[in-house]
Amino acid sequence: MSEASRGDLSPAAGDLVRELRTFNLEIERYVQRMSHLHAMHRTDLSAIGFVMDHGGATPKDIAEALNLSPSATSAMIDRLERAGHVRRERDAHDRRSVHVEITDQALAVGSSMFGLLAAHMRGVLDGHDERELAAMATLMERLNASARAAAAEASSAPTD
Repeated sequence: MSEASRGDLSPAAGDLVRELRTFNLEIERYVQRMSHLHAMHRTDLSAIGFVMDHGGATPKDIAEALNLSPSATSAMIDRLERAGHVRRERDAHDRRSVHVEITDQALAVGSSMFGLLAAHMRGVLDGHDERELAAMATLMERLNASARAAAAEASSAPTD
């Protein structure tokens, strides 16, 4: 990585940023391969992951997280519901409000799709103690927050 493309980053920080970009590329490559093998849309996998990570979500939450229009989100949820991966639940207190939940079938499919990746990652993670893993998790949380902040700033910047 050249000095100009790193900005004011130290050599180690520049190497870390490069490795994070490579990690993102490798994960995307893996997910693309799995989505092809399992005949699922890439966006569908992202939605399932989002809903699973958040213990359920509203369609609005999913739309915002995946940067989808309301109609595209509705079509995707319909597709996932027909495939048996999610179910819509009405809020007991507000029947107009819908919550999307993951099904056991989606968990099983996810396990078959991502078990191989998890096993390989576990081999790396098992080489670190809890303190190191906690520090890395904190670093990733902060890097993710900085990426969200950069995206928000970029979306409000004037276009050329």
